[in-house]
Amino acid sequence: MRSYLTRNVYIRLLANHGLLLPCSSPLPRRCFAVSSRAAPSPLLVRRQPRRTFFGIFQKPPRMLKEADLEPGYDVLLHYRSLEAENARPPPREELLKGWRQFIQYKRKKHLQALNSTQAFLTLRLLHHIVETSPGKQDQGEDLSFTDLRAALWVTVMKPPKGTTEHHLELATVLYNEIERRIQNMRELGIDEEVIREAVGGKDTGDFELFLMALTQYGASLEAAEHLAQFRAGLPKGDNKSIARVRVFWTLVLRGLAKEGREAELLAEWEKAQEAKIEYMPPVHEIMTTFYATRDRIEETKQWFEKPIHANWLRSPKSYMEAVRFALRNGEEEWLQPIFEDLINSNPQKEWWDVIFQWAVLVMDKGVEDIKQMIQVMSAQPGGKDGTGSVRPDAATIDALITAAIEKQNPYFAERFLSLGAELRIRPRASTYILQMDYRLDANDFSGVQAIYDKLLKGEVTISQDEDLPVLNKYLRALCAAPEPDLGRILDVTADLEQRHATLEPETVVSLCMVFLRNDNQYDVIDTLSLHTVSYSLEERAQVRRAFVEYCLDRRVSTARVWDCYSLLRQFFPETEPDERVRLMDAFFARNRPDMACYIFGHMRSQGNLDQRPTADMYVRCLEGLGRHPEETGLGGGGIAGGGGGGGGGDGEGESSLRMVHNMLKMDTTVQMDTRLYNALMIAYAACGEPDVAVEFWRDITDSAEGPSYASLAIVFWACELLPFGDRTARGVWQKVQRMDLEVPPDVFWAYCGAIAGSGHLEEVIRLIRGMDASVGYGPGMMTLGVTYNALPGSDRKEQFEAWAAAEYPEIWAQLEKKGRTETLRGTQMGGGGGVVALSVVGRCPIQL
Repeated sequence: MRSYLTRNVYIRLLANHGLLLPCSSPLPRRCFAVSSRAAPSPLLVRRQPRRTFFGIFQKPPRMLKEADLEPGYDVLLHYRSLEAENARPPPREELLKGWRQFIQYKRKKHLQALNSTQAFLTLRLLHHIVETSPGKQDQGEDLSFTDLRAALWVTVMKPPKGTTEHHLELATVLYNEIERRIQNMRELGIDEEVIREAVGGKDTGDFELFLMALTQYGASLEAAEHLAQFRAGLPKGDNKSIARVRVFWTLVLRGLAKEGREAELLAEWEKAQEAKIEYMPPVHEIMTTFYATRDRIEETKQWFEKPIHANWLRSPKSYMEAVRFALRNGEEEWLQPIFEDLINSNPQKEWWDVIFQWAVLVMDKGVEDIKQMIQVMSAQPGGKDGTGSVRPDAATIDALITAAIEKQNPYFAERFLSLGAELRIRPRASTYILQMDYRLDANDFSGVQAIYDKLLKGEVTISQDEDLPVLNKYLRALCAAPEPDLGRILDVTADLEQRHATLEPETVVSLCMVFLRNDNQYDVIDTLSLHTVSYSLEERAQVRRAFVEYCLDRRVSTARVWDCYSLLRQFFPETEPDERVRLMDAFFARNRPDMACYIFGHMRSQGNLDQRPTADMYVRCLEGLGRHPEETGLGGGGIAGGGGGGGGGDGEGESSLRMVHNMLKMDTTVQMDTRLYNALMIAYAACGEPDVAVEFWRDITDSAEGPSYASLAIVFWACELLPFGDRTARGVWQKVQRMDLEVPPDVFWAYCGAIAGSGHLEEVIRLIRGMDASVGYGPGMMTLGVTYNALPGSDRKEQFEAWAAAEYPEIWAQLEKKGRTETLRGTQMGGGGGVVALSVVGRCPIQL
């Protein structure tokens, strides 16, 4: 069923990054840009088809695929957007219907896990529904116990990937609401039988689901406290509840083990023993697995060998953990008698499957050996009643293939598959999935495709999308091939699209990168539209970071990078400001300041204040324009080019700078200070408007903060580019001398450049000769290089070179090693853009 909420609307919902706002925020910021005041932002401009006579023979334009939102999810999104804007919510009946639809879809149809974003949205709407319940405001229909219990089940039964703090809070709110309603009925004097009937039965399992949520989502200590309260409320001598308590305690122990809380785990087991809880196979499995996975040899042996109540067999999982533990720690001899005892105990088939795996992994048994063991198994009595025989089945073949995969031996896996055919065991879906898995590890793509074709033909029944993990792995392997087979990739993705399957973020990343490298933008759009719509913010961030890294790859052409950025901007408007700044810097590095400024403008237009540029980012953008101004004639050489004389232009470089400057003027969140004026001077001087740059110097001198040393160096460089700029430079220099300021070398270099830029060769030579007396140090390579580059005309440069080579031969020899470059301004020392080139940004650090 297609949702009426289109892809464009969903993207605008995520446009502002305030989705996961703290619930305690008194005035939540906008988190979804769905306000009617928001300007429309089309995802992709589609050309309107024009009907012509000859056009009837042309193929129709390709239509973009629309995303399928899960039923009811649009209601959750819409409510959260209105809540964040402090707007009136939709009618309660509509919210109830949407909430139920979403939970029922998760519960009954696909059994899909709630991701962190969906859990948060479900929680926010649940809070509203509970706060406006009919008992409080008499507003009609309410959630039933069945609704609440279904939501609790969905929250618990399939843990998601990523963060789970919202799952824990959602489960707590749901359970507390169920308990609150039960308590309210008791306070009203309603009979317990009526309450049980209203709730749904004697034992609905709500407490068990709640403990499962606590232990799955990192709150096992809280679960232990709730268990203690539950036990305290049981009547004395209630033997009927001992089985439930045993199950609850197993949940708590498993949760503590999962969280790695050894001290609490041992303490809780001591309490369980005091309460007469026996050492049963589930507890044995928990304790053995805890120490075995940590390779604690003595503790593992102790807990594994500890007798189990009533001589119950250890669980198959305990035996398999012991096998892997022995392989990692060289304890095969310790394991040998354990499995001999297991074989002699005439176990049921589940244990025989583990025995076969032990034989392959530890004893290095081959196919013929396993056949003999199967004959031994079949000859022994088995079954629950001890009669009949134990026969191998598809699970046995799966266990053998799994062992071969762990040994990284695809040949063994194929032999075991042939053994299944020899024993006339019909493979099941898991067998085909395992076969695809090990063939992928062996890079046998033709073999994988053959198995995939069998799955497509329906040779086996696939339930609950159990093949999705290996199909994701298959797609990633196809994308990672040196020459990806686009036809096969598109065939697999088309099949999954028909199943409405959602791919993993890693797979989406692989697909998009392949499509981008092959200029298949429509396929990128379809992939993002169909899959990222149901991702959590963490999963979206994973895909987004891949797009950012693609844009930062200097091996990718600028055209492809811009296409990628356009898709990033449209599909991931929640992109963080620091990521946008990295992209802006990348385009500056590609000498595309126009694109860099567009990125800055997109950041400036964000509706969320947290995503708008700060003063530091304005400085960074303006400095980027200083390093990489657009080509605008002589004035477009930029800071890196150096050279003397002014020059200007009315090209696009100026328009980009004007655009950024206008943004700064209209940004009420940024206050002008010296560093911003410095950056403006850099940008305007580099873009061929040194006269405007000098005006900012006057703004600095009139400000309360005043100029910095960087301001002095920058204004002198602007004077170098300004016609008759030496007049302004002398005035500034005289003021510096009157104030008896210490002059850093970079400021003196810049002043020499300002004098040389107006052609005053003799004066700049006198300045350099008198450096020891005026500033306390002598000339260096930068002093001579900056002066040489600033002098206009080849005659002056040759005269200065002759003087410098005679006066400071060692320094000039070092400068000569940097090389020369012929530019429109003449010969430049240091390669024009090298170390000795005039680069105010590089040599004058702006105080951020």
